[in-house]
Amino acid sequence: MDGTNDAHYAMDYSESMAFFNSAYNPTSAQSITATEFDIAQELLWAGSNEGRVASFYGCELRKYTGFRVSTTSDIRSILSITEGPLILTAPYLDNMQCMLMPQSHKQKKIYLGGYGGQLCEMDFDKKILLRQVSLDEGDCIILKYCTRNFIATGSTNGVVNLRDPNSLQVIQRFTPHHGSLSDLDINNMYLVTCGFTRKMDHMNLDRFLVVYDLRNMQQLAPVPVFVDPCFLHYHTMTSTSVMVASQQGHHTQVDLTGGLTQPYSPIINLTTNPAGIISTFSVSTSMHCTAFGHSTGTIHLLYKNDPQCCFNYQSVETQFANPPMDPKVGDLNNSMSSLSSVPIPITPLKLLSDMPKQWTKPTARPTPKIPNEFLDNVRVFQGLACVKNPSTRRANQWPYPPDSDTLAPREQIKFLPDEDDDANANNKNNQEGTQSDVDVTNLKFDTLSINQQQQQADTIIASTTTTT
Repeated sequence: MDGTNDAHYAMDYSESMAFFNSAYNPTSAQSITATEFDIAQELLWAGSNEGRVASFYGCELRKYTGFRVSTTSDIRSILSITEGPLILTAPYLDNMQCMLMPQSHKQKKIYLGGYGGQLCEMDFDKKILLRQVSLDEGDCIILKYCTRNFIATGSTNGVVNLRDPNSLQVIQRFTPHHGSLSDLDINNMYLVTCGFTRKMDHMNLDRFLVVYDLRNMQQLAPVPVFVDPCFLHYHTMTSTSVMVASQQGHHTQVDLTGGLTQPYSPIINLTTNPAGIISTFSVSTSMHCTAFGHSTGTIHLLYKNDPQCCFNYQSVETQFANPPMDPKVGDLNNSMSSLSSVPIPITPLKLLSDMPKQWTKPTARPTPKIPNEFLDNVRVFQGLACVKNPSTRRANQWPYPPDSDTLAPREQIKFLPDEDDDANANNKNNQEGTQSDVDVTNLKFDTLSINQQQQQADTIIASTTTTT
């Protein structure tokens, strides 16, 4: 086999790597147990055996969020839905391992399987258990949905069952491997599996893929591969192309219909820690990116060298926190620079700007008294007290004279009128001509409470209504 094709194929892809935990320790027991691409945003979700979940943005795998889901269990599975990531842990629902939510169903149903020997069907909106059946094969570690209205369940003893999604009853049963099942995938035409065969009390990995034709439920010729197949995923662009990955970090594509006559598929080798193995395998909806979770706590992303490379073709814009603004420090030698723009440092020491106590005196600015000319002209209408604006100052401005607790005379206050004198005179005549017939009384704010003002106003309005 010529290696030049491998080099050319490898040049079409690039690899990026990120640590699940920023405080990475090569000797740590932290392992990646689940990975999933977000279906709405350019995010990659990952879960660890310590019950933590983190998300990474873009092909650079920039850390976006991180939180802890469980303190007693590892993360078994992550499912991306419109509302956000759906995370499965072990202790709930009797040691569950996998989950599935078919997107084609109008009702949001979740199917859960695990090592407890039960297959559960739940209603996502109502948060109730709809159905629960016992598994003859003992467990369910893999769940896949077929557009032919099948649910494929895989077990550790190598058995694959096709079930009715409404009743969860077995429609067809296959036994592709005599040992254990490693992974399976399904589309509307073919079912492909990879797994182990038991020989002399040892599990040996099968170096071929077992394929079933769902149109006639018949097994096709096994497809040999040049890597140890442990993870499978159908290529959505073609119905017969499958992406295969091994636990050692080898990745390739296989055509199921080519058999032994198919051309050699190049192999991409990831740069991983040889002390661990690949534990998870996920593919984005755009088929541009492939994510691998490693048992040493690292995440590897294989993406195309394309300017339009993305996780989803129509992703929603991801929201980021505003970056911290750098403080604007002016020139201290410039007498016109604003010293208030210099931030005050947080320090227990005394600042140079602190004034001595003998030079400071804490005082409160009292609220100025309201002039009697305002109080004598208060009108109450429908429970609201109002005073006519004398137009002696600008809007929303209330001056505080330095040596007086009352308002300054009009001639001492500089103001800009909003309108000219002619307009004010016309408005005054119009207001007097259209004044309501409701009697208005003057209320003293210093002698009457708010409740008394309200009662008196209601009495005036009631008497006016009776008179009319």
